Amino acid sequence: MSLLALAYPRISDEDYQWIQEFREENDELNYQVMEPHFILVFPVFNQRPETFIEDIKSRSADHKKIDFALRCSVMDKDAFTPYWHVFLVPDEGYSQIIKLHDNLYSGKLEDELRLDIPFIPHIEIANSVDKWTCKELVDQVNYSDLEIKGIIKEINVVEYHEEKVETMEKIKLK
Repeated sequence: MSLLALAYPRISDEDYQWIQEFREENDELNYQVMEPHFILVFPVFNQRPETFIEDIKSRSADHKKIDFALRCSVMDKDAFTPYWHVFLVPDEGYSQIIKLHDNLYSGKLEDELRLDIPFIPHIEIANSVDKWTCKELVDQVNYSDLEIKGIIKEINVVEYHEEKVETMEKIKLK
């Protein structure tokens, strides 16, 4: 069992449908497990749920809702598996998401922060062990007129266990 902090973005039905159709075709790892999301705190294994939730509440208390716009895609190599990932990355809202992520990793989660892996705010839409497949998907997205605008209104503290995600707490942003 692990604990995570996710932000499920509020986007139009049309944009949600596009992301889900793209994921269904190209995301073999997460499509069946999770809704489209920004990951704010990566899996934590050594915290009690109550402690984790209280720390996320405390650290996020001064943060406002985050408006964002996704207009490009990038690829990234997973540090732990043979997979490459395709991310939608925000133009607008990028720095606010980073600041929220960094603040959540202060305090009790400070020792959980991986400084050897850069944090890129993103919604994952595809993955493959073949880097050229991911490169083609990135090019496909980046040569389109993609623009997905949305808002992050809350943080979802979730428990991930045996390929299932359960929301334990929803924490509203100001």
